[in-house]
Amino acid sequence: MKRFFLPAIAILLATASMPRISAQEYVAPKVTISKEKVRAGGKVFYSHVVQERQTIYSISKAYGVTMEEIYDANPALKLETEGLKKDQILLVPYKGDIHETEARPETAAEAETTIAEAIQENERTDDGEYFIHRVKWYEDLDAIARKYKVSKESVKNINKMTSDKVRRKQELKIPRDPAAWEGRAVTGEPVVNNEPEVVGQEEIETDIPDEVENDENRGAFDDLFVREGRHHVDITMLLPFSTTKSGDRISFMDFYCGVLLASRVLGSEGVNIDIHTFDVGGGNMPVTGQRLASTDFAIGPVSKNDIMKAAGINDEATWIVSPLDMQVESLTDSLKRIIQAPTPTHIQVKDMVDWIKSDMGHGDRVIVVTPSTPESGYLDMVESEMDKAGLPHVTSTLGSMHSQMVTGGVNRIVLACEYTERSTVFLIEALRNLYMFSSKNSEIVLYSTSKIRTYDQIEVEQFHKVNLHASVTYSVDYESKEVKDFLLQYRALYNTEPSRSAYSGYDLMKYFATLSHKYGKKWPKALDRVDHKGLQSDFKLVRTHSGSYVNNAVRRVVYNPDYSVSLVR
Repeated sequence: MKRFFLPAIAILLATASMPRISAQEYVAPKVTISKEKVRAGGKVFYSHVVQERQTIYSISKAYGVTMEEIYDANPALKLETEGLKKDQILLVPYKGDIHETEARPETAAEAETTIAEAIQENERTDDGEYFIHRVKWYEDLDAIARKYKVSKESVKNINKMTSDKVRRKQELKIPRDPAAWEGRAVTGEPVVNNEPEVVGQEEIETDIPDEVENDENRGAFDDLFVREGRHHVDITMLLPFSTTKSGDRISFMDFYCGVLLASRVLGSEGVNIDIHTFDVGGGNMPVTGQRLASTDFAIGPVSKNDIMKAAGINDEATWIVSPLDMQVESLTDSLKRIIQAPTPTHIQVKDMVDWIKSDMGHGDRVIVVTPSTPESGYLDMVESEMDKAGLPHVTSTLGSMHSQMVTGGVNRIVLACEYTERSTVFLIEALRNLYMFSSKNSEIVLYSTSKIRTYDQIEVEQFHKVNLHASVTYSVDYESKEVKDFLLQYRALYNTEPSRSAYSGYDLMKYFATLSHKYGKKWPKALDRVDHKGLQSDFKLVRTHSGSYVNNAVRRVVYNPDYSVSLVR
């Protein structure tokens, strides 16, 4: 299992310049051992912030590791060739690795020392039946049980725990006689942890009351909104960080950065969140059914195949949110508890056709333009929706497009290609011809869905020249206060600009975590009624016959001739 935390992400993103100094100016750098630790790739590291004039050598000596170990721990920083930068966050191997207990058996003397250290660290013990261990953020119940040579069952029973979940700074009773606590039934009220939860590296003070118990005799939908409260949110993230495609790796990391920023914002508003992140790259699926069953919802995996794997492990125990791949929609007709977050193409096409119909005026003509060899998929989708809407149209190739145009009205054009890599030449030529015809007093408006905006070979200027009207799933209004606030926070936290994936992660996390926080275990019942307007995308979820949900929210964007962009809906 691989878990990633905010400091590991900041390593990939934090950059700053370090001034050069001459040999005469050199002063031996002072290195202070960091108090922050992070876990990445199953190992624990110090999170060290590089100060001015510090070197790999001085840092390695201070922490008692070799330079090679620091190089190996930070491959993305290319330290051997690029050196250190001031304010860079460096992973330094922590020699007291939490897996040390697996390397060799612990002696009785060492166990007693560990117990004595725990009592001293927590500054209190009780009547001799148990002592107290305060949970560190990187520890789980397995690691704690191994540390003190006791069984998980005994720890759970003495603490009246019904699950393996522990929280940072939670005070756990560790039995001195674990056998006496094995085989007991858990009774009474469980130990409640009221310590602040950590979001990123900062502690956010929260005041979260106990979750309202489910009342099976009530369960009426309207009652859900009467009994809304403030609930703890537990989320599982399943993202392919170790994919072999570097562009995809960056996108998934950006998505995760957006999720973390949303968590930070929600934390400042009193939302208590736990995120358990797993790397599912390379087809791996390290998460267990028990982990999924204990979570409020899972974000990811991304691909259709990986979601099918996760669904098999999940066995409908929790909701799986598909975060980025529009093609996953097909699974919502056959699998339960799948939520398709990106709006599918056919929903965008339907909105595009409705938009054209509402814009139609006297003398206008709708022309569907196809490549010389028509591609049936997207074309069939467009023509089917036009037929349903009763929208008259003509279908033409690029060569005969001009002969179909009218001069007394507006020519409303749809380019019906599959929007794959092989469509590039067709799209470039079509946009060039449309601009040429519009210059000859043929009034033209081009309608499209999201895909046309994904081609790097097409200059945005061309969209303005043909008055593009796009029905899209993603669009950002950079004039809104919410977007401006997001940009300031994102730049300050990661020292870079947010990508579309970062916005997606932020919007998705804000929506689903807010619902879960507000309505507890009954949050899925709110999906039919609670829509959400995000920074980049909206959520309007519609239930499928299998009980899953598909997002039907579409934004409308106009590329105006004056080179402005208008979000009209």
